[in-house]
Amino acid sequence: MIKNKVINVLVPIVAVLVALLIGAGIIGYLGESPAKAYGYLFSGAFSGERAIARTLLEATPMIFTGLAVLFAFRGGMFNIGAQGQMMMSGLTAAAIGGFITNVFISNPVVILIVGGFAGFIWAGIAGILKAKLGIHEVISTIMLNYIAMSFEQYCLNYPLKAPGTNPQTPPVIEAARLGKLLDIHVPLNYGFILALVAVVIVWFILEKTVLGYEIKAVGYNPSAAENNGINVKLIIVLVLGISGFLAGLGGVERVLGGVGQFSYKQGITATYGFDGIAVALLGKNTPVGTLLAAILFAALRVGGRAMQFNTNVPSQIVIMIQAIIILLIAADNMIRKWLEKAAKKGEEI
Repeated sequence: MIKNKVINVLVPIVAVLVALLIGAGIIGYLGESPAKAYGYLFSGAFSGERAIARTLLEATPMIFTGLAVLFAFRGGMFNIGAQGQMMMSGLTAAAIGGFITNVFISNPVVILIVGGFAGFIWAGIAGILKAKLGIHEVISTIMLNYIAMSFEQYCLNYPLKAPGTNPQTPPVIEAARLGKLLDIHVPLNYGFILALVAVVIVWFILEKTVLGYEIKAVGYNPSAAENNGINVKLIIVLVLGISGFLAGLGGVERVLGGVGQFSYKQGITATYGFDGIAVALLGKNTPVGTLLAAILFAALRVGGRAMQFNTNVPSQIVIMIQAIIILLIAADNMIRKWLEKAAKKGEEI
């Protein structure tokens, strides 16, 4: 019998392979060569320094939001508000870096911390509502997303608006910007290194600390955790707050990293907050799995553009593949049964 740990690793791999096979069938139906299309997809994501840099740049915010969703999952909560948390942190970063010229305040370290805490506070509101009033975090985080979207529109058109007609903030001062990792025309910055550090820190907190034990205990059984002396309400607020902090770092990186010419522009956070849900699910709620899933999704997105440019296959195929992967991950038990049956047949032979 295949061990559970092996199955946990194989399930997402099988899901990705099956999704790619289904995608190949659709591409073939459209009259294109699946091998040719996937060749362009792979080369567009990994062939050369620039392609790899684009993929890692795209993956960076997904790592942060994936970790955010994962952290909440481990505490038994579902943070759907990473999108709003990114927005609030990004706006905070733009406000500090674009309007405060004091280099001791407007520097990357301070802005990352303050911007992250903006995400902490925004998610912490949902934590307080759940801990004190029993309001489910799915409802509150979704509603907070809408508030953040409206607040973004207000800020970009009024108090934080740069001169001109475009709804955007002024660029942050040079001292506030994250340095580039490579001397190429792709703004891959030290935010990616920070994302890797976040992966290690999240793993350490969850697996090696008392706080991590308490988080998982509350996630498994809040009543039993409370009976054993754990302050469940405090853990709820902390879990959602830290989750928001992680998502917020993704919003700060978009601004300080130069993705929008160092300004906060409408759409700069794209759909990364919602992508984090898919990334965490595919990564089986593990930090390393989340990292790999983020790079995979980023590769599909970046490579999909190259595939569309060089073939007649629309980039929407990539979205379909991502959706199929998530559906298969949701059908976890079905894939597990396939693997167990295959293992039994192998043992009989």
